Amino acid sequence: MRILHLTTEFPPVIYGGLGTAVGGLVTASARAGMAVRVLLVGETGLGGYGQPISAEQVRADQEEGVADPAGVSIVSVSWYDAQEVGIRLVEQWQPDVVHLHAFWLWPVARAIQERVGTPLVYTVHSLDRAEYELGQGPPECLTQWEMQAAAITTADRVIALSRSEKELLMQYCPGVRDRVRIVGNGIADPSRAQGARRENGRSEHVQVLYIGRFVERKGIGDLFSAIPSVLARAPASRFILIGGHRHCSGAEMERRWLPPALSPYRSQISFMGWLAPDEAEEWYDSADVLVVPSWYEPFGMVILEGMLHGLPIVASAIGGPAEILEHERTGLLFPPRDVEALACALLRFVENPAQRRNIGTAAVEEVHREWLWSRIVEKMRCVYQEMMSPKHPPAMSGLRTS
Repeated sequence: MRILHLTTEFPPVIYGGLGTAVGGLVTASARAGMAVRVLLVGETGLGGYGQPISAEQVRADQEEGVADPAGVSIVSVSWYDAQEVGIRLVEQWQPDVVHLHAFWLWPVARAIQERVGTPLVYTVHSLDRAEYELGQGPPECLTQWEMQAAAITTADRVIALSRSEKELLMQYCPGVRDRVRIVGNGIADPSRAQGARRENGRSEHVQVLYIGRFVERKGIGDLFSAIPSVLARAPASRFILIGGHRHCSGAEMERRWLPPALSPYRSQISFMGWLAPDEAEEWYDSADVLVVPSWYEPFGMVILEGMLHGLPIVASAIGGPAEILEHERTGLLFPPRDVEALACALLRFVENPAQRRNIGTAAVEEVHREWLWSRIVEKMRCVYQEMMSPKHPPAMSGLRTS
């Protein structure tokens, strides 16, 4: 089975959950015996994948690009050459399935469909229309939705990361109902994370960790509003806030984001700025509580990361978090946009070390039972096999050429 992934992020080129998820799936697929290649489009030089290649450099007898530590061949290409290189690569390597991960690459995927006819799977990592409607994203989300909707309605199989995302997909694009499959993301279990599992609450200062983008839909404003209530009852607590645009410093994020109302609590709030995955890992190791107050969350890789490190998690009862976590057993869920409920849930963990320990332990067990990549990749293999079966004709068969 040969799978070609189309993406704009692949470790160490990571700007958010997309890169982490794609990297995990690709690596797990290779370890599960699939032949996998990645067409990495865009600003890739910092990833160590060499200079972008042109279509003329793609040959059937060469290992295009460079191999990552798992032995996966990475083909680095510029936006300008992406369509031509993608078509040439598919013609030469002849993958069984092309797997699209970023709708920005829909023109590349469409060109491959029309020229070569390789079945297309599209994982919808986030719905731009929902980003606007549910997460109060910028108007650009609606402008971009037209392209994303085209990718969704034309793909042979559409992967929703959660049941709630499937429901949104069918609401926005009713015609895809029979082509949607639910396959969540997974997580690897590095020895470092294994060693990080410890009894929470060992420090006199309980550290509450937020890690994610600083945008409305992530609920960062609600967290700011909840902090005074938490610190009024637990003044020894500390809030660690990680996120921002690439290479943004903590000082810059503080200048931009610290509300005036939180100035009296400045010594108890630390803005860390953008951190590379290895740096963020250290904060998972040292934190006591993870908070995910999103308004719209298609899946939530941060949830799995927190669970793997044995962190008790406070999360909004929406989307992926509500389906991954079981309230009172592997985390605490609260109604989205409810600042008072958020503060109360945080205080339950901050003031109760035993509960932090018990729920963190249950979360570790759950993530190992349900969410390791070795399990998730087999679900994805089933989707690929559907596409390789003559009983399941491609959605764009009328556009295919022999």
